[in-house]
Amino acid sequence: MFFRLMFIAGFILLLTGNLSAQENNSVSKARKLISKQSLKNTMTSLTDPFLKGRESGTEEIKRSLNVITDAFFDAGVGMRGESYLYGFWYWKGNERALGINVIGIIPADSSVASPKTLVIGAHYDGLGVLGGRIYPGADNNASGVAALIEVGKALAALASEGKHPKCNICLVAFDAKQLECLGSSRFLSEQTADKSSISLMINLDQIGTTLAPPKEAETGGLLPKNYLLFLGMDNADESVKKCFLEANSEDKPIVLDFTCYGNKKVHDMLYEMGDQVSFRDAGIPAIVITSGVHKYTNKTSDDIGIINFNALTERCKYIFKAVCNIAGMSE
Repeated sequence: MFFRLMFIAGFILLLTGNLSAQENNSVSKARKLISKQSLKNTMTSLTDPFLKGRESGTEEIKRSLNVITDAFFDAGVGMRGESYLYGFWYWKGNERALGINVIGIIPADSSVASPKTLVIGAHYDGLGVLGGRIYPGADNNASGVAALIEVGKALAALASEGKHPKCNICLVAFDAKQLECLGSSRFLSEQTADKSSISLMINLDQIGTTLAPPKEAETGGLLPKNYLLFLGMDNADESVKKCFLEANSEDKPIVLDFTCYGNKKVHDMLYEMGDQVSFRDAGIPAIVITSGVHKYTNKTSDDIGIINFNALTERCKYIFKAVCNIAGMSE
């Protein structure tokens, strides 16, 4: 009888271990969908000279919408209504212009009552054409949009296998960031069903280079160690930071800088320059993930040639894993 009980207990432990491994394998499987080539394809499309730098309110920026909506649709990212597109009018000089946010949804598990919402955003508009010269906006911020798409693709794949998040995940490509963050402010004032349900906003802004590493990341070689800078982490609950720390891989660790080079003045200055401010001002914890400002920022030379796609791919995989932690999809 004793040995029979031991056998049953051992079988249960083995079964439990296998289930746990299957859950971890689900995250690992979805993570592998994040593709360097897909990132490169998205950014190549968004920086095409035909789009003329994606200035908000122009016909050219509207052509970039298909890149985002097609990627969401192909990945199985849900719509909140009947479309991914949510428009808003604003004044551009003396003319009325149409801004368009792109919104996708990974719905929470149906068993969760009154779920909170996690917003992951990235602005897709750029500076456009100034002085007759196109500003491609590769790092700022085609890189953030490409990352948003890849992370969304992996999240949708994980949800399709039955591992739904414990909160709604709202993926937003914001328009009109260059116009005092109009897209994000209109998202909160006009396009959010219940902004009080938003527990956290993660902004992906300028995330594609290895040109501005913190000192800890410098190696003296051609390629610095991979790194990410976090702005506004003090605004979030301590558990959020823990989720980001626990997502870091042991075999391919990313240097995480939560202090912006240890310079609070620079940190605060940079934090005030993005869509996260709209959320912060609405009383919502909001953080920025970036690879830093560099000599090509807001220049015509901000083209796809400065992007480190190896680093960007690993960053996307890391962010996906951290989001899984935050949304309870890793359990």
